[in-house]
This record gives sequence, structure tokens and C-alpha cells, in this order.
Amino acid sequence: MELSIDTSTATAGAALTDRGVLVAETIWHAGYNHTTQLYPVLEALLRLGGVGMERITSVIVAKGPGTFSGLRVGLSAAKGIALSRGIPLAAVSTLAVEAYPHMGSLSLIRPILDAGRGELAVGAFRAQEGELVEVVPPAIVTLDQLCDSLRGPTLFCGEHLPAIAGDLAKRLGPPGAMAPPAALVRRPAYLAALGWQRLVRGQTEDIAALEPVYLRGPSITKPRDLAPVALGLPPSPGKR
Repeated sequence: MELSIDTSTATAGAALTDRGVLVAETIWHAGYNHTTQLYPVLEALLRLGGVGMERITSVIVAKGPGTFSGLRVGLSAAKGIALSRGIPLAAVSTLAVEAYPHMGSLSLIRPILDAGRGELAVGAFRAQEGELVEVVPPAIVTLDQLCDSLRGPTLFCGEHLPAIAGDLAKRLGPPGAMAPPAALVRRPAYLAALGWQRLVRGQTEDIAALEPVYLRGPSITKPRDLAPVALGLPPSPGKR
């Protein structure tokens, strides 16, 4: 059985699956309390599934982007369980989890998370032959940069979409559409599905080397304007 853990943001989740088939899942608003809440939730999840930790044969974790504290808690727990039990660990992009329920769309899928400082953490995915494919790497951008990057039909989704929906709608025009609110919940079952695909392909992590995906350094680090390149756009004139 697989245990999936997602503490990327204030919305946290965990799922128990059996060879990719959902057995139980839970989603809750953790706020900044991931440290105190995660292990009691995992214990309750195992009880709900009627199994003990000895039945867990692999661990799946959302690796970010997300909050510094949240990601550290989730990855530390996932690493600890995998290392102590000697079982494989698969890591999945949090933005891929956000994009997963929209694989039926023919548009480019652009999940959006809050990156703080008035900026957005965004990804770009397409569904190809039943697989979710990352088109360009995730990046931190402003809302204007995101809208300027539109190249054809786009479906926007993700946890942070409702917070910017009004401003985004003013800028979108025909190329963009927004997923409905009910489809924006980042379910750990989606993480489990993507993680199971990686496990089947043998794409497991080096536990010691695995690090969270933050996209930005500590607050004292001077930011660099890498957004246009990361979005697949040419750099601004005068910049290299």
C-alpha cells in the first residue's frame, strides 16, 4: 500500500492507496500547524483504512513549490517513514497535482499557487497520451508576466486562483479560461495517482538528496528576474 503526504500549503492532505486504488484520504486546513497535526492525521488515516504502518510499502510526497515550513514538515515525514522502513519514496510536483484533474482539457493547463510578495508560482502542463507532461519548468512571476506569456488557449487552475480571479478575468480575453471552484481542491488522491505512475516506472528518489522545490531563496536573497525565460519567453531587451 502507498501512503501519500501533501503539506505544500495551508491546505494539507494525505491518502492511503493500494496499488494506486484509493482506500482513504483526508484534506484539512493546516494553516501553519503542519508539525503538530500531520502525524495524528496519518495515524487516523491508517485507522480509517484498517491497516498498520507495516502494510505501507511505499511513500509518495508533494515536493513543492509551497511554503518553507509546510514543505519541510511533509518531506521530513515522508523521508523518515521511507528510511526507517526501507521502502521507496516518490516525489511529485505540487503544481502537477493541481493540474491533474484537468487532464481532459485540450488547452494548456496553468496551475497557480501563492508565492508571497504579491507574486505567483505557476506551472505549464499538457495531457499527452494519457500522461501529464510538464511543458516548461515552474516559475515565480507577477500576474502581468503570466498574462503576457499566453500563447493560445489556456486553462487556469490551482489553489490560489480564486484570490486573483477578478484581476485575471480583466486581463484574460479569449485565450484564457478558469476552472470552476469545485475543481480547485488539491486532493491527495491526485498526488497518489501521479506518484503511483512514478513508482511503476521505477522513478524513485534518493532519500538523502531529495530537497523541497521552493523556487526562491530565503527572504534575504536578492531576487533575479528569471521569469520570462522560465515561462518560455525571450528575455527582456538589454538582459542576458
